Amino acid sequence: MQNTIMNEATQQTRKPNFFIIGAPKSGTTAMAHYLSEHPNVFFSAPKEPFFWDTDHPGIRDTHQLNSVDDYLRLFQTADPSKHTAIGEGSTTYLQSHVAVKNIVEFQPEAKFIVMLRNPVDVAHGMHGELIRHFAETEPDFEKAWHLQAERANGMHLPKKSRLTFQLQYQDVASYAPQLKRLFQHVPESRRRVIIFDDFIRSTQQSYQETLQFLNLKDDGRKEFPKVNAAGKYRFSTIGRLYQAPPEWLGMPIRLFRKWYSKQNGRLRNFVHSVVQKQSPREELAAEFREQLNRTFENDVAETSQLLQRDLGHWTRSSSLKDRDKLTQESTMQPGAST
Repeated sequence: MQNTIMNEATQQTRKPNFFIIGAPKSGTTAMAHYLSEHPNVFFSAPKEPFFWDTDHPGIRDTHQLNSVDDYLRLFQTADPSKHTAIGEGSTTYLQSHVAVKNIVEFQPEAKFIVMLRNPVDVAHGMHGELIRHFAETEPDFEKAWHLQAERANGMHLPKKSRLTFQLQYQDVASYAPQLKRLFQHVPESRRRVIIFDDFIRSTQQSYQETLQFLNLKDDGRKEFPKVNAAGKYRFSTIGRLYQAPPEWLGMPIRLFRKWYSKQNGRLRNFVHSVVQKQSPREELAAEFREQLNRTFENDVAETSQLLQRDLGHWTRSSSLKDRDKLTQESTMQPGAST
């Protein structure tokens, strides 16, 4: 009986207590990487378990996590005497209608980190990410954008894709309803919203403020290398085998993914450099970007109200040069809150 009680207590201390929940392509992988190297942080491998967004059918199959016990095994090597912050970073949770609620029921004291970026860049970046993962079959983002309504009705969908909800690019990057769901279930003291503009302007400050939010001491980190830059596979055959293997290769590829997700340092960097290369996304046509700016304008205005911060520069920008200038101007305002 005593051993059972001790095991239950240990399991409780190894439950994740913070979650980086999105938005995708907004610096979450970089933040997760920086935090994972803090001596008092344990971060899951894989970074994105995709467990709590149960309204996204088949998403748990990504890592074969079929039960809470399977999920908790991701954290079983955490040391309760050392790791005071235990986390994961599934960016699908912010878009989900139920993930935050599910997490709070599982871990009532959970803390949530949200990172938000210009929605046009997020939608465009999401398309590039899905192309890289062979989950999007339309290589032209403008054409893919105009397929959203038909895809919502089950038409023109990629075969065997578990990520069809992410093909709804407008929904991925519409933050106001996502934040309202978060605010409904999580008090202000347990949520932190980081604006990507601030993150790239002063990564060290954003990192240190996140440590304070998680009640962690400053580890003195001074270097913040670029993480998860836009890229593509050097050889599409290798990428397709890894991301969308034929059925007969499914099991060995899943085992390799599981092993690879746990690798860090030189080996992981070497493998990544061999199979992938950086490939910056092409600038959107000015007319199409203006169309997207108008599409997101109301949502950005509502998001600004929710965060009590003017983010209107997101939908006033028409080119990369203009966006950089507006970002600098907005982040130079004194007392900006994230």
